[in-house]
Amino acid sequence: MSCDVTVLFVDDEPLILAAFRRSLSGLPFETLTAESGLAALDILRQRRIDVLVSDIDMPGMSGLELVRIARREFPSMLRMLITGAVTMERTLHAINEGEVQRFFTKPFDLAMFRQTMTALVDRVERLRREGELDARTARRDELYAWVEARFPGTLAVTRNDAGEVLIDLPGLVSALDAAGWVG
Repeated sequence: MSCDVTVLFVDDEPLILAAFRRSLSGLPFETLTAESGLAALDILRQRRIDVLVSDIDMPGMSGLELVRIARREFPSMLRMLITGAVTMERTLHAINEGEVQRFFTKPFDLAMFRQTMTALVDRVERLRREGELDARTARRDELYAWVEARFPGTLAVTRNDAGEVLIDLPGLVSALDAAGWVG
């Protein structure tokens, strides 16, 4: 494992949060905890979290509500739920609304949880790379839109049969001249 993965555990039971922390000790995970959905949202909005693991049944905001919001605001973050009362309805709701990757039931097997989290490291690294690529692509597209708005047609590229870029030099010069860049 080459990266540190940040995991946020959310549960209204402090003993469960402590068990989560212990389950990942000695592995390259930074573990954060929150005792409510609102506290978890505060953390999510302040720093990058790779994996969100939340209890479903909590006072105030449920884990289902939390993963639905997390899906919308942080789509590349992996989301998991823990519950003591699994039903097909809850499972389908979590998958459809929050794109939950995995369910764990209480009481949960710490060794299995540890294995699951360890197996996610490669996926987290891939999601980070994709996120960085998406950000670069968005910045590039923003630049292209700015250039096209100020210098219409300058991004239109014509290629010959060999794939070489053809430049309409008189057209480019007149466009730059009209924009005040030549003179």
